[in-house]
Amino acid sequence: MAVSKKKVKQEKEPRGNSIVQGGTPEQYYLHHPSWNFSSCDKEKWSLNTAEVHEIFWKEILPHLQGWETQTWREILVNSKKQNHSIEVRKLNKIAVDRLGELYIEAESLISLRLTATHRVYGYLNGAVFNILWIDLEHGDNVMCVCRSYKKHT
Repeated sequence: MAVSKKKVKQEKEPRGNSIVQGGTPEQYYLHHPSWNFSSCDKEKWSLNTAEVHEIFWKEILPHLQGWETQTWREILVNSKKQNHSIEVRKLNKIAVDRLGELYIEAESLISLRLTATHRVYGYLNGAVFNILWIDLEHGDNVMCVCRSYKKHT
């Protein structure tokens, strides 16, 4: 195979090795959350289901509004038992496959606890939480996004 000797012309030379987002990776901890609904899955664990519509105004929205008064540090560090990241490899196979179908490449997702069995799953882009799924069956079952095995059983 012949090697081309053409030189690519650039309008500007890139500046240094700076991070596009800027700042430290943990800088978002200082910010209050914002919510992005445009990334919601419309097929699996969707906001469009009748069950989610039924509880959205009474349960989901009040939780999201409550979290807006906190910083990501308070939500994810101080309340890490309820709200935390989960490695993608620990998710249900259906969820992992669904991420591939949605062209989402992530090492982990964030789980936000609404109730004992209700979770919001998504990922952060800066301080913006991109909502993917609303799981109303979290627990020790195969239908949830991330199975939670019961202890001592």
